[in-house]
Amino acid sequence: MSPFNDIDVKDILPQREPFLFVDRLVHYDERETVTEFTVPAEHLLVADGHLTAPGILENMAQSSAARIGYLCKYILHVPVRIGYIGAIRKFRIHRLPAVGETVTTTIIFREDVFGITLADAVVRVGDDVVAEATLKTALGEKEAE
Repeated sequence: MSPFNDIDVKDILPQREPFLFVDRLVHYDERETVTEFTVPAEHLLVADGHLTAPGILENMAQSSAARIGYLCKYILHVPVRIGYIGAIRKFRIHRLPAVGETVTTTIIFREDVFGITLADAVVRVGDDVVAEATLKTALGEKEAE
C-alpha cells in the first residue's frame, strides 16, 4: 500500500471543484512528483469527449503544485502556499485523453532558484505519452485558503 493513498489532494492543492485536475498523489520525492487524474465526462475543460489542451496544462500545473503542497504540509509542516505559472515552453500534445482515461502526470524538477522552479512535465495514458512541456513556476507569499 502506497503511503500516499490516504492523502486528500484538497489538503495539498489550493484548487477546488469544479477546477480540480488531480485526483491523487501517487509519488513524491525531492526530484519527481507523480499524480493521476481520471478524465470525467462532465468537466469545465472537457469537450467532445476529450480533455482539452487547457485542461492538460492545468493538470500539469496542479501536478507541480502537488509537490509544493505535499512538501509544505507533510514535510515542513507549514501552510500550503499558492504558486503561479510563469512560463510554458515546448508544450506538445500528441493526443487528447478521452473521457474515462486516467492520465498519469510526472513532474521532474530540474532546478529551484529563489522560489522560481523549472520542471519538465510528461502526461501519459498507460505507456503512451500524450503531452509534454517545460514549466516555470513561482511560489507566492499567499497561503492557500
